[in-house]
Amino acid sequence: MTMRQILILAVLLAPSARALEVVTLDSKAPLVKIKVMVRAGSASDPPGLEGLAALTGAMLREGSFGDPLHPVTKEKLADLTRPWGTAAYPNAQVAKETTVIHFSAPREVADRYIDEVLRPMLTKPLFNPKELERVRGEVLQYLRSGLRLEEIENFGLTSLDNVVFEGTPYAHWDGGTEKGLLKVDREALLRFYKTHYRPENITVGVSSNDKALIEKIRNAVAGMGEVKAEPYESQVPQAPAAVHGRSALVIELPNAISTGLHAGYPLPLTRKDADFWPLYIANVWFGTHRDDFSHLYHVIREERGYNYGDYSYIEHFEGRPENLFPPLNVPRRYQYFSLWARPVAHQFAPHILRALTWELGNFIRTGLTEEECALSKNKAKILYLSFAETADRLLASRLDDAYYGMEPGYLPGYLARVDAVTCGQVNAAIKKYLQAKDMKYVVVTKKGETAKIIEGIASEAPVWGKDPHDYNIDVKEEDGRKLYLVPQPKLDILRRDAVWANEPLDIPKQNVRVVPAEKMFETSAIP
Repeated sequence: MTMRQILILAVLLAPSARALEVVTLDSKAPLVKIKVMVRAGSASDPPGLEGLAALTGAMLREGSFGDPLHPVTKEKLADLTRPWGTAAYPNAQVAKETTVIHFSAPREVADRYIDEVLRPMLTKPLFNPKELERVRGEVLQYLRSGLRLEEIENFGLTSLDNVVFEGTPYAHWDGGTEKGLLKVDREALLRFYKTHYRPENITVGVSSNDKALIEKIRNAVAGMGEVKAEPYESQVPQAPAAVHGRSALVIELPNAISTGLHAGYPLPLTRKDADFWPLYIANVWFGTHRDDFSHLYHVIREERGYNYGDYSYIEHFEGRPENLFPPLNVPRRYQYFSLWARPVAHQFAPHILRALTWELGNFIRTGLTEEECALSKNKAKILYLSFAETADRLLASRLDDAYYGMEPGYLPGYLARVDAVTCGQVNAAIKKYLQAKDMKYVVVTKKGETAKIIEGIASEAPVWGKDPHDYNIDVKEEDGRKLYLVPQPKLDILRRDAVWANEPLDIPKQNVRVVPAEKMFETSAIP
């Protein structure tokens, strides 16, 4: 045996750096939930093949599997799983650093389900080229017509994600880029599968403590990744570059009826860190997602009626327009702070950007009182009731805990961690992690409004929003002067409006990029 053969054999026989991990949930529900988390997602896409992770996940189900002479096509899979309920039809969820394949079956058919669906789908994918063309076409159609032209909110949120992580493997939509998707072929799918869909790269979640069932699932996934293909060199996500100063990306849509506003910067902590929890309590008060509890919601929507809602986040929140509560199984090693003002009338966009910036700065300057901290902690406990309401969410959360290495896990330790936070810790975390000086802004607006919005962004002069008439404030003439009959509550509103109007963004025009919507997500670079 040659030295080269000895080295190859040693590598093949060496123990894996990480063994297959299984987390369980002792649920007595009639349906067994099985989740297979592969520690590879869109950030693992090879350069130039952005979309490979998404297509690989989709093609496990859509591209046929099993015996090549008698394959289980998507149609056969639908027929096979239909008697077991809609949840029995598998689904792949691709995020930045993970792909999670979701399975569900009645307990009485779990063994058969594993043998006929889970095992062959995960270990014998066929990646049918014709189905690849169909799936690719569907993704491209959504990217070109749906995401870029019809979903102003998702478009802006995805664009901010790309802007904050510009220059890193995070910096493209999880579904891929236009040019990257077009380059993916069957060989690329096989190579990605060979590289990442391996037992040592997998965590399995099972909503049962049945040892025989768990062992059967272990055996079923043990053969994953065994295809003849040359593996890729693994992509390792790196931390995003620090933001220096302020800049803005203005994206032009042909017919946007309103303007979406976003801002953000990298945040050097995850939910595993001790400082996450006091910062979480701070953010509940400042900008709770889709809830009228928060300060931003109160001053921008409730008092002034500019839009549908205004929020802030200390970690990525997938599907914000649709989801009321944080979705699971989208963990990341790198997070970011962000602000989101849901679309406003075009003429008010520069004013509301100033409002967001001033409110964040003022929040950092003033912090929270003991009373506000107590209210925020109580609200956090109320939110918990929805975070942990189903067995499916509890199991999904345990997979995330395994990813982050959290003990106790996020949900099991949630209430105790919230209770333990002091107001002093909250205010210290605000000072340590939040800032308004170095920020990236994203504006999604109508093409014809771009020049006026840029002028408002770059102007050092006051930029006003609504005027007294918009607040139904009466005006009368007296001695040739206009007198505004302002009740005390509205006087406070007008005073804060003036503060916002006089908060310059300090973004010179040379720091504003303008990009047509159809150019976004062509490649991983921002035009």
